[in-house]
Amino acid sequence: MKSTDESTDVLSSEHRLKTMLKVEAALASALAKSGIISKKHAAAIAKACRPDSFDAQALESLGAKAGTPVIPLVKALVEKTHTLSESAACFVHLGATSQDILDTATVLQLKEVLPFIYKNLLRIESGFSDLAKEHAQTPVLGRTLLQAGPPISFGLKAAGWVAAVRRGRIRIEQAAPHSLSLQFGGAVGNLSSLGDKGLAVSKHLADELDLLLPKAPWHTHRDALVELATAIGILVGSLAKIARDISLHMQGEVAELHEPAEPGKGGSSAMPHKRNPVECMRILAASNRTPALVSSLLSAMPQEHERGLGGWQSEWPTLRDLFSAALDVSSSMAALSEGLEVNTGKMLANLEAQQEVVFSERLSTSLLPNLGRLEAQELVANLVNQSIKQNKNLSQVAAKDPTIQSVLDPESLAAVFDIQQALGSSLVFIDRLLQKEES
Repeated sequence: MKSTDESTDVLSSEHRLKTMLKVEAALASALAKSGIISKKHAAAIAKACRPDSFDAQALESLGAKAGTPVIPLVKALVEKTHTLSESAACFVHLGATSQDILDTATVLQLKEVLPFIYKNLLRIESGFSDLAKEHAQTPVLGRTLLQAGPPISFGLKAAGWVAAVRRGRIRIEQAAPHSLSLQFGGAVGNLSSLGDKGLAVSKHLADELDLLLPKAPWHTHRDALVELATAIGILVGSLAKIARDISLHMQGEVAELHEPAEPGKGGSSAMPHKRNPVECMRILAASNRTPALVSSLLSAMPQEHERGLGGWQSEWPTLRDLFSAALDVSSSMAALSEGLEVNTGKMLANLEAQQEVVFSERLSTSLLPNLGRLEAQELVANLVNQSIKQNKNLSQVAAKDPTIQSVLDPESLAAVFDIQQALGSSLVFIDRLLQKEES
């Protein structure tokens, strides 16, 4: 994950330790509120849950041998609590199983990451919205199969970016509440060790951690968590599509867009003239890894009985890498959206270099009422070939063709090649795409 002044690395091993201890302290409080232990005992356990008195790396190493870091963590926590209150130490981790602590810690960490991702996405939506409005009537070549097509509005392309990012954000926001819920079920998911107080402890624990209380523990039912992960994967793919577009517009012979200029950024060790799309490169590199991460989580879903063997244990490093990628690419795209340089002159020059052959569809369509489809397309295809061979604009060649003269007056022919008319319903589409409620 990119480190920033405004955020800590909430996906690190150190923060994972803090989060596990937070769950243990909250559990002690929930036990006290349920009348199982005293407030004094809960306070002693909470005091022992000071992250700076634990060694995250040592616990991780011991956890690898034990099969879970919770086992050595609980042992250390019992010892530290014992120094504060011998009687309180008996109640450390009461009613919980290792997976309860790890799953809930995972949920809390992911919940902490999401606001940073949302902040980046809102920046992206705002940046590209401004771009879409500014360039609503800026023509640029439409491109299909990497070949020149009729002109489109660059604002429409930017608005499409906005809508895709917004859909991604909404998709995550809708999945997050039920995906990031409390996990607390004890050894086999029925809280039997807590007798008739299990449900009360669950309720208080969910309240303590500000998490949704699910209908039942979900130890081996991972669909909700994977749903969120899949939404994250789709978001990264959407951001990568935008990065691909921008990088193609940045090609030297195209030069319609440029990443924000910054000293020492985007250079080449061998070619001083280059201005490489490094932010796009970073986003695309992360997106190449993302499908495998999502696939890994999907593959881990068939988990055995009441506690999975291997599948569950593989999730955390995968989720960490996936959410780290989402944070990284959204940060890079936010910077792009706010500083993307648009060369409208080059957009027009590239359009004019096509000698108007990209208007061939409009020309053949204007002929349909008089000539029929096949005859119109054959005529226009011949005119396009003449335009290319004679190195003349298609409108010039068409104006001299007897058939064209017989069915189109000069004004109608000029309208065919009018760039603004060729932008079609762009303004309407831009308005629709930028409407937050209907994106």
